[in-house]
Amino acid sequence: MDDSRPSKRTRQACEQCRRKKSRCPGERPVCSYCQRLGQPCEYAGDEEPDYARKMEQRIKGIEGKIDALMDCFSNQNPPVLLSPTTTLTARQLCPEPVTETSATPSIPSSSLAQNAQQLFLTYCNFQPLPLFRHGSFSATSENRDPELLLAMQALGLRFSGAGIADAVIDRQIKDWSESSRRMAMTRVIEGSVELSTLQAFCILTLIDHTAGHTLKAGVNTRLATYLLQNLRVGSSEMPNLEDERDERVLCRWSLHMLANLVGEPTSVPGTRLAYSVQSTAQNKKDPGLVGCAIQLSEVWGMAQSYAAAPITADSPPPWAPQSDYTRITFRHTEFESLTPLRYRLHETRLDELTWADLQQRRDFWGHCLFFQLIFHAIPCLLNHPLLLSTRLRNFRHTMPQSFIRHSFEQITLHAGWVLHFIDLLEMKNYEVSDPTLGQCVVIVATIYLQHSFVDDVFFREKAQFGYDRCLSFLCRMAVRWPNIERQVENLRTLRSSISAGDVQNSQQIWSVNVHLLWDILIATPPKQTATDIFGPGLAKDSALHADSSTPDPEFELIGSAGISGHRTVAKNLVTYYPPEHVLQPTPPDVSALLGEPGMGITGTGNNALFQPQDYRRFIDNWLDLPT
Repeated sequence: MDDSRPSKRTRQACEQCRRKKSRCPGERPVCSYCQRLGQPCEYAGDEEPDYARKMEQRIKGIEGKIDALMDCFSNQNPPVLLSPTTTLTARQLCPEPVTETSATPSIPSSSLAQNAQQLFLTYCNFQPLPLFRHGSFSATSENRDPELLLAMQALGLRFSGAGIADAVIDRQIKDWSESSRRMAMTRVIEGSVELSTLQAFCILTLIDHTAGHTLKAGVNTRLATYLLQNLRVGSSEMPNLEDERDERVLCRWSLHMLANLVGEPTSVPGTRLAYSVQSTAQNKKDPGLVGCAIQLSEVWGMAQSYAAAPITADSPPPWAPQSDYTRITFRHTEFESLTPLRYRLHETRLDELTWADLQQRRDFWGHCLFFQLIFHAIPCLLNHPLLLSTRLRNFRHTMPQSFIRHSFEQITLHAGWVLHFIDLLEMKNYEVSDPTLGQCVVIVATIYLQHSFVDDVFFREKAQFGYDRCLSFLCRMAVRWPNIERQVENLRTLRSSISAGDVQNSQQIWSVNVHLLWDILIATPPKQTATDIFGPGLAKDSALHADSSTPDPEFELIGSAGISGHRTVAKNLVTYYPPEHVLQPTPPDVSALLGEPGMGITGTGNNALFQPQDYRRFIDNWLDLPT
């Protein structure tokens, strides 16, 4: 090879050629180009110009990042899941130790995002929203749009490490959420909405709702619903979604379920299995476990609307056929009658499963737990003493005593079942990841809190134990969900607001912050939430600042037997203590309630009845205030 041949590229051009951006032959001391033009030829010296060094450094930096990214994608090992442990308890939620990775800036962003996506699929998909078919997302994740991936990462990251208690994690969640929101809204503006955009709106709705951004959640839900109404997606009848492959159908019913849970119900035909006398187990269509959960979410949405609805002078009594109480009670009972037996508690045998069994099929057991806790929480909300008292104040002299007794029995039975599931999940070290279930426990906690101020020591201690168990369960959920964190603080504030008042009829009366109790039941976010979407000119006129729907200010007392209702309730209406809270799905032994076997009871076994005088003996004024 002829070494005298000049190279094709010159390491450094002379100053004249560099300024003219022409190819320099590179001969020294004078290049042939400058010699031909008769111009001076100068080189900048042996050192490279500053711009060349900076360019070379940038290229090396980019090449290094590309190499690191390729190494990440070429790694065949499965991603390490971030530990779902919390900082509020020393007990590990998993029986086996899991390597914990904290979300710090030292973690590569691609690894953090990949872990967050996996956490979403583990703890959020089908818990409760059935957005993606089981096990199919990972194979198509590289084809997903960025707004969906960012929304999934934002929600999934709540289940990493210390959750939102970690400032770094909380900041990353907000950044990913806002980036996803901007991308989704840009698609709407540009007219390029895809399925991933609608799925992102569903996830963003859950993020906003649980963060207290009520208006943003409503905007997301209504916008996505409007867009879906312009598409032909599946039939109007609810299919069995267990193995549904069309994600458009899953998105449609996820949005319908989500709207019921956040208080923005949509009108989707075909969701309710109408009751028919001719319906039998043979000809009833099985909607699947997910379908049952979606139908139950409709009843839950009705119960939430019932709790928030203002009471007017012409409102019918709760026992009237046209009342909202009666309609919801019927839908609740109808739902149970139409639910296939294989989805009920005695068939699922939840108490026999281990942590590994539950963790392996979180998507399935998440809906089973939704089914059980929502079902028992609805009667607790319907019969909550505060809500009933506001509806009974106009019917002081016409109130059926049997209705009061039945109401008290309902909250006693169903609150006991909710506490049973709390203890069961605690025993199995299973972390619940559905925020709606947290609100169910909040409702039950307020009932136990009220009962913890009765005169009877035994009953008071039992109620205090139930309240403590509920609060402990909620504290573990609070590191994942801001709305549960807010409710925990509200419950503690409510507990500290209770103070002793005057002694009436030889019994101690207690006062409580009733407006706070009302806000807890309807899960009202902070009033300044309007500023999240309105500017200063409109925020001051937001309806969220109005208190017109709050209870009558005269309702101010908690009585010795749980809650002494409104002042207009007749003082001679009485009821009785609740039985032992249910720990097994068997009828309670009511004979032990009277202290001595057989006292005040006629009949034996399940046919035992209380005598009228026993009601006054046990509780004198459950809904009794001086007139």
